[in-house]
Amino acid sequence: MSLDDEITKVAYELFERDGGVHGKDREHWLEAEEIVKARHAAAQVPSGKAKPKASAASAAAGAKKAPSAKKTSSGSTSKKKAKG
Repeated sequence: MSLDDEITKVAYELFERDGGVHGKDREHWLEAEEIVKARHAAAQVPSGKAKPKASAASAAAGAKKAPSAKKTSSGSTSKKKAKG
């Protein structure tokens, strides 16, 4: 896949993520360029060396929030006790 094809694909994913709102094509393209460049840069880091941290754009594109633990009235996290 060519670099432009990859950027196009990521830009479309960003467009869909934003609810398919038209008029943000330039913003989506520029954000997609950053994401793809960061992916390519990370892929070229020789093994044994630390990888550079992902840009805020790539982190925002792929990040999902982990569910938070529910708190009980005592303030501790709730866990089921094993019967035994």
